[in-house]
Amino acid sequence: MEEKKQSRWRRIGVFGDLPTRLLMRGLKVAPWFLEPVLIPPWTLLFFLVAKSQRRAVTGNLKALFPSWSGLRACVGAYRVFLNFAFTYVDAMRCETGTGGVDWIIEGLEHFDDLRSRPEGCVVLTAHMGNYDMAAPLFSEKFGRTIYAVRAPEREPEMQALREEEIAEKERLNPHFRTCFNHGGEMLGVELARYLNQGDIVAVQGDRVIFEVSPMETEVEPGLLMRLPRGPLYLARITGAAVFPLFIVRDGWRRYRVQVHAPLELPARVRGRGEDAATPIWAGAILSGVKEHWKQWFVFEPVLRREKGGAA
Repeated sequence: MEEKKQSRWRRIGVFGDLPTRLLMRGLKVAPWFLEPVLIPPWTLLFFLVAKSQRRAVTGNLKALFPSWSGLRACVGAYRVFLNFAFTYVDAMRCETGTGGVDWIIEGLEHFDDLRSRPEGCVVLTAHMGNYDMAAPLFSEKFGRTIYAVRAPEREPEMQALREEEIAEKERLNPHFRTCFNHGGEMLGVELARYLNQGDIVAVQGDRVIFEVSPMETEVEPGLLMRLPRGPLYLARITGAAVFPLFIVRDGWRRYRVQVHAPLELPARVRGRGEDAATPIWAGAILSGVKEHWKQWFVFEPVLRREKGGAA
């Protein structure tokens, strides 16, 4: 009985599957014009309940903007949660067939460069906009396979739900594939093989969770950023070109995909680690984060300021 209670509360919690299942059912009957009325108060409730996530986002914003007061950072954190809620509902509308979104691409010259290269490339992105909707769209426009790397869900029921959704997307689009990072080195070997055969690997380089190996680098004077080590090592070992790409929600069911020029990483020297490349890699992520901080959906501590660090 006790185990059943714990399982029920776990499924209702922040990372559980029941809120998502309830949302998917509700969207089938709820008219779109009620979303601006219903989403903000539900987001506020979630914001108050998700204590550790609220603190992490607030801490990241305080590190990013050291002149902000605690109150301003807290309000900013709520705006992040609110944007996440609207984005999540957009994704569920697409999943349930009750709505769609419009896209525009910014940086068409870099998009064409990425699409036309015969060799494999790495797409470096962050937890912004709607990654789940954008990756299948991109693979259709490319006409070549995109392997999107993502972390598994924290709860098994949510993971099962996510795998069902992804299986349907992969069935409809043969150029889109998802690789879950369950830890270990085999995924890196597999991704390197995809790059060597001329495919595209999309990685989110801004979040360290589970057993992912971290690295920390100074991206601005006094500002330290904690990132996963694997994506950078994959790019360096394979020599693949790295295109930063960010997805931004512009408004009601409207998204913009920003494609940037490939990173100019220094030549790799064996035995010297990636010290010279790390600030460039992290700086590319930080540039997108600073411009669109209200849509940076990372709910773990990533940024911190050294004592006495520059503002």
